[in-house]
Amino acid sequence: MAVVQRAGPCRPPSTHLVTELPYLPSAVPQARRVLRECLGLTNLTGLTEENRATAELLVSELVTNAIKYGRPPVWLLVELRPGLVHASVSDTSTTLPYRREIDSDSEGGRGLLVLDALAGSWGAVSVESGKYTWFDLPVSRARGSSRSSARWR
Repeated sequence: MAVVQRAGPCRPPSTHLVTELPYLPSAVPQARRVLRECLGLTNLTGLTEENRATAELLVSELVTNAIKYGRPPVWLLVELRPGLVHASVSDTSTTLPYRREIDSDSEGGRGLLVLDALAGSWGAVSVESGKYTWFDLPVSRARGSSRSSARWR
């Protein structure tokens, strides 16, 4: 796992994390754990628990789709900026995700609906080496957290 934290006069504080995930179902809980660790490495003390849980759920959906429909290797990129969690998952399949017809009693097939409902925005991009599926999640500080203890506003 590589973590880079940068800030400059023209760039807001941000943290970038990139890690390769196993092409196995165990990649899903591993991705959630990596996201939690990344959130813990930053000064995001004011991030709400709801924001954290939503980010974990959305990362789970992206990784599940990469494992289920993509091809290895699978990479997770997390970028944390003031007010935003951005995550993307890449794999080497160029087939973009699409909505499937599902029965009301089906256990799966709702990942894109979850992204629609919870992410601020999301998408998928096909590139020569495969595809990237990503989401942006606007986040806010928890009530009662001071501006000095949280970089995110």
